[in-house]
Amino acid sequence: MEWKITKEPLESLATDAIIVFHSQGGESVQGYARKVDKALDYRISSLISEGEITGELGEITILHNWGKIPSGRVIISGLGKEDRADLGRLKHAVAVAARKAQKLGLKQLGLGCPSFLIERYNSVDVVQAIVEGVELGTYQHQSYKSEQKKKEIETVWLFVESISESAVQAGIERGQVFARATNFARFLVHEPGNYLTPEKLAFHAKRIAEKRELSIDILTKEQLVEQGMHALLAVSGGSANPPRMIVLSYQGAPESREILGLVGKGVTFDSGGLQIKPSSSMNGMKGDMAGAAAVLGAMDAIGKLKPHCNVLAVIPACENMTGDHAYRPGDVIRTYSGKTIEVHHTDAEGRIVLADAIAYAKRLGATKLVDVATLTGAVIVALGYEASGLMTNHEAWGNEVKTAARIVGERVWELPMFDEYEEYVKSEIADVKNDAGAPAGSIQGGMFLKHFAGDTPWVHLDIAGTAESKKEHGIHLKGATGAMVRTLVQLAIRFA
Repeated sequence: MEWKITKEPLESLATDAIIVFHSQGGESVQGYARKVDKALDYRISSLISEGEITGELGEITILHNWGKIPSGRVIISGLGKEDRADLGRLKHAVAVAARKAQKLGLKQLGLGCPSFLIERYNSVDVVQAIVEGVELGTYQHQSYKSEQKKKEIETVWLFVESISESAVQAGIERGQVFARATNFARFLVHEPGNYLTPEKLAFHAKRIAEKRELSIDILTKEQLVEQGMHALLAVSGGSANPPRMIVLSYQGAPESREILGLVGKGVTFDSGGLQIKPSSSMNGMKGDMAGAAAVLGAMDAIGKLKPHCNVLAVIPACENMTGDHAYRPGDVIRTYSGKTIEVHHTDAEGRIVLADAIAYAKRLGATKLVDVATLTGAVIVALGYEASGLMTNHEAWGNEVKTAARIVGERVWELPMFDEYEEYVKSEIADVKNDAGAPAGSIQGGMFLKHFAGDTPWVHLDIAGTAESKKEHGIHLKGATGAMVRTLVQLAIRFA
């Protein structure tokens, strides 16, 4: 998709369609949309007065040109109530309009920036939101059908009137980086388990390293044995596909000792292990590496944007299967950190592999940590599909992650980590146990991981509910969302 800047008014632009916006409750369209309305002999205003166009968020109305303007169609996209309009709602409105154009087979689009949002927000951020809306909203998952009918928007003309061209260009570039990194994570999560094995995930990491000139180290099974990473080895024991520990490093501030550590759960398929999942729960478990995908997508963007900071990514990649050497309930595992884990349930494997990864990230110098994982179904019970669960051992660092998420429009909600919850991870024969049944299921995962983060400021993000969307909505299509990619990128920018 190519982005072009134009000073030519949209009502004069020859393209397949132009997109204009309308706010709910407004008597008429505003800004550049008024000129489009006038060129169409006020047909938009007429439909507003008749109540056919309401401006409700997500509402789409398509008008043909009646020979009045060069563009073939005008797409009116609802922004919702003006006093509630923000950059997130702008992304939503842009995404649904662009996706509608894509489904119609249109190739060329033109749109501008709503004037009241330009006055309310930084113009670079508004442009970035528009670009993200288009590129996230029109993403299409990889298909393995023998016959494919892929419709793609080729060119988007962005009309600018009161914004400097340098600000527009900056917004376009950042929007493309954020969106394409998110779409890359979506691609990885959507890949079938037989296509995306731990080895293939490592291959994708290598490609990112080469493209962005990052340092990379991939530990094989033999090296994991040498290093004593028995947690990752135990979970992967039942699989014919050997595990990998993937390490990517970006050094943008060599004079600094501060290192942002990003850890992503990379279980490329999760059968549940010997305590196997029911069949209805096993569908979709190819996506149990969404945390790893988020970290890889973020590293791709960080390598492109080159913020003044140091970032380390650690990804434990494996499959949790039921083969001859599968780990068992009741086993005790000695981890890379030296701490021991009593296995109460083989389907609580994510926290086990993260134990080695978090300890290894600390060993490699990470001074602040964020782990991202599809860790618990319990977080869906608590928060549904709208927000990721956040847990932390450090209030200020937790607030920093919350701020990054708020800026990019990803919702997180903090869950408590009271000392009393320690009872759930206490073991009679090991340092910790990995499961204590239903109560506070998500918090159990956080309390477990806290033992391996130690005193290092750390945030745990449970994205089990947000990693995939059950339906097409706003910037999301049905399937993988790329959750937390943009939050991690924004966090790195702030870390700088």
